[in-house]
Amino acid sequence: MKKVICMACAAALSVSVQALPAGSPKLSINKNNIKVWTYQDSQNPVMMYKAETILNVPIEQAVALILNVDHAVDWVPFLGKMKLLSRDDKKGEFQLYMVLDFPFPLKDRDLIVQGKMAKDAQGIITIQNKALKKGYPLNSSYVRLTSYEGDWAFQKLGPQKVKVSTYGYANPEGSIPLSVTNMFVQQQPYQMLQKMKTELEKSKALAVLPEILK
Repeated sequence: MKKVICMACAAALSVSVQALPAGSPKLSINKNNIKVWTYQDSQNPVMMYKAETILNVPIEQAVALILNVDHAVDWVPFLGKMKLLSRDDKKGEFQLYMVLDFPFPLKDRDLIVQGKMAKDAQGIITIQNKALKKGYPLNSSYVRLTSYEGDWAFQKLGPQKVKVSTYGYANPEGSIPLSVTNMFVQQQPYQMLQKMKTELEKSKALAVLPEILK
């Protein structure tokens, strides 16, 4: 079965799980048990975000949904295509090719993602992603994104409860008004976590994770 992180990245952004960006965070959305904070960096006009929620499912089930590349287009906002290029379960590394559907008249975007998954001594599972400049042929139908980073963190709170956090940044490239981009930054992570909840409610199947995450 082909699995790898689907990393909800249609708009995603750049912050590491351990260190949030400098500056004062703004709580942009707080509803349906989902919070989205946005950050402004003086060196980057595009906002960064952190979003989090608590899900009433085992941590394994939440992580498995993110890792299921074949099912990602069914629930990740604006994701048109995802293809697994390589994966090394022993190292916890993988590469993906993704196509993002942008609304007309904007051109769709594509990107190559290098990912790393790990589990620390406290049992927190992380998935970190960044864009690569090479690794898949250019397609004139798409605008290639090369400035992207995005992280996931999963913290077990109980047998049927997990805290899910996602962080990120992306330069969408091309001629897109900054105000439109920043509005997208606020809404996309909220929609993503909402859809994630809905998907997890559909199935209670036993989840099996890669050995490195057990």
